[in-house]
Amino acid sequence: MEANLEVADAIETNDLNKAYDEYCKKILSNKQILARIMKECVAEYRDIPVEEIPSYIEHDPQLDVAVDDETDKIQGRNVEDQSVHGAEIKYDILFDAKLPNSEENERIGLFINIEAQNSSNTTYPILSRAVYYCSRLLAKQKNMQGGFHNSEFQNLKKVYSIWIVMNSSKAMEGVLNKYTITEECLETKYQFPKADYDKLCVVMIYPNSEYDIKDDKNSMMKMLNLLFKAKMSAEDKKYQLGKNYGIMMTRAIGKEVDGMCDLSKGVRAEGIAEGLEKGRVEMAISMVISFMKTTNKSMDEVMDMADIDKTIRPKVEKAIKAMNQSI
Repeated sequence: MEANLEVADAIETNDLNKAYDEYCKKILSNKQILARIMKECVAEYRDIPVEEIPSYIEHDPQLDVAVDDETDKIQGRNVEDQSVHGAEIKYDILFDAKLPNSEENERIGLFINIEAQNSSNTTYPILSRAVYYCSRLLAKQKNMQGGFHNSEFQNLKKVYSIWIVMNSSKAMEGVLNKYTITEECLETKYQFPKADYDKLCVVMIYPNSEYDIKDDKNSMMKMLNLLFKAKMSAEDKKYQLGKNYGIMMTRAIGKEVDGMCDLSKGVRAEGIAEGLEKGRVEMAISMVISFMKTTNKSMDEVMDMADIDKTIRPKVEKAIKAMNQSI
């Protein structure tokens, strides 16, 4: 029950003064949340009832955030990876898990990393970064506790790096992609044991922005939307988590927390981005109309002359055509 209260507390106390990444780490480190992510993203647990998956998580996840001892059992720990000199990594969440049907004395079967990324708008491909993280998680296993020693590569554990990108383009929303190592026989057909090469998996998740509260489908994607993007109060979020996912929120609070969704950085960032784009479109419309009148050139010619961003041209064109039709 205490684990469930972690989620309730994180939702209730999330405000404009709290770092959004801290909120994400607290939520995603809860075993009940992790179980649903593992059910859909980690092939080894696909056939395991979601209620049983938390028992395979051997230890509380390690995360780089301090947590209130009164409301959360997880202790903030350093998750820095210094296995490559001068190339330190700090993972959001990193934990090990026992494999189903494994031997009793095999405590660690997988290493799982979860990263919460606020936006897909980066200067580098996030997918490439995820592949790099997997590579580092493999490399750091040598001579580490729970890893392998010398040339005992048969003890190399499979690693997962699961990335949840909170804000992305509409085309990316709802995407759930998986990337693995596969075998391709180019000449003589001979298939090696899958366990020898199936050592890393990257999962990229882009939750939808819209959430239909009437939809009873309790998928992981709906859960992530509910946790990070749905525009509803904290009370409604907790109710839906209990109703659809069995994650009961029992901590009593004196009043509803209004506008919880608006307090997340992800939603604020989305609103700011929409506002900026709207301003750019309005400015471009005014400029194009003015130039069309003074130069007698076509709309396309004017947009080329004014170097209007191609991403907003369809909206500018639609708006101007609508104005001309109304005249």
